Amino acid sequence: MIESHRGNLRLRVFLAVVSCAAIASCMAPPAPGARDQMLGAWELRSRTVTRANGEAVTDPVLGQQPIGRLFYAASGHMALQMMRQGRPQAITEPSDPELAKNARVVLGYDAYFGTFAVDEGAGTVTHHIEGSLFPEDLGKDFTRRFRVDGDTFELSFTSRAGDGSELTRTLVFQRSR
Repeated sequence: MIESHRGNLRLRVFLAVVSCAAIASCMAPPAPGARDQMLGAWELRSRTVTRANGEAVTDPVLGQQPIGRLFYAASGHMALQMMRQGRPQAITEPSDPELAKNARVVLGYDAYFGTFAVDEGAGTVTHHIEGSLFPEDLGKDFTRRFRVDGDTFELSFTSRAGDGSELTRTLVFQRSR
């Protein structure tokens, strides 16, 4: 009797495991999270800069329509490079003396790399800067709001301009194929 009960119990456990496996294999896989959707190579399609009042301004560093590439790897590493178009040489004499002191403006190029962390609840990604064209960025964390919609990826952030006013930069990327 005991042996029959053990055999019956083994059969029930076996059937339960098989049933669970069968049900799991029929279920659709979970939708990828935002982090998974971000992975890969992205090409900059547009970069807009607006004042708090909604007025669009031309970025003194990267100009009206820069080119750029953004990369996110499954390992948690990232890299971003952006460049002003029509840049045969560095700008040597910006008309604004304050801009003439800014290496970003003179070079018309910005690049950094590091690791990244996604906070899906807050809708932000933080870039932890390990290497940068500009030494003052080393070790900083750049937190950006993001949105992923298929093959379109948008980053935005607000910062202070030299005059103390707030500027919002919005970068729209298209997945590279």
